[in-house]
Amino acid sequence: MFLFLPISDENPTPRKPLLTWSIIGLNILVFIYQMSLSNYDNQLLVNEYGVRPSVFSEFTNLHTLITSAFLHGGFMHLMSNMLFLYIYGDNIEAYLGRTKFLIFYVFGGVAAALLQAIFSAGADVPMIGASGCIAAIMGAYFVLYPKARINVFFWIFIFIQFIKVPANIVIGMWILGQLISAAGNTYDGVAYFAHIGGFIFGYVGIKYFFKEYMQRARVITNYEEVADNDLPISRKNKSQGLSKNDRRY
Repeated sequence: MFLFLPISDENPTPRKPLLTWSIIGLNILVFIYQMSLSNYDNQLLVNEYGVRPSVFSEFTNLHTLITSAFLHGGFMHLMSNMLFLYIYGDNIEAYLGRTKFLIFYVFGGVAAALLQAIFSAGADVPMIGASGCIAAIMGAYFVLYPKARINVFFWIFIFIQFIKVPANIVIGMWILGQLISAAGNTYDGVAYFAHIGGFIFGYVGIKYFFKEYMQRARVITNYEEVADNDLPISRKNKSQGLSKNDRRY
């Protein structure tokens, strides 16, 4: 038995991630609705609102590029996606701003569906899930916060422990797993190329098209708790948690 599951990060944000929480809530509500349907009706819902590779060749049913990201195939599918969005989404929302974060999230899903469509081998079956959007968020987090500490639940055989691991290792292991699974060319119902496509979009997008936000993130994450006794007298009781570099933007 082996489990390496990130459960939270130690990377505070300056404001509440209302959009991230709203997306999580909407996904949960849609899933509850799915569970209220019969298997037949749920499949009809997936067929109607899941995104198919033909979207990119026929340019029809474009709405499914968005609606597909709010449908899930089961409880574990939903919970794993929402857990990752909860861990990584708040920081990306904080530094992109809510409007740009929403655009970033949607385009991550589009990029994910596009790459999966390219490798679909002609199978025009509906794809559902927020994985591609969240993979884009993870790609951005990988660039912005490589050294942020991620709390991980680690279980191997009889050894169970909570450990802190740098984000670049946690996310790096995740994307490596996606690449290996995609290269294995075995169909298990998981759209691995969608995960890869979303991650590539997130990595490239935040690295080359949102440089000003990347700079802000690096400054703010240069964070170090400073005891009050270590501060100069002129700064005592005026602030807490300052960086020793004391850079402000």
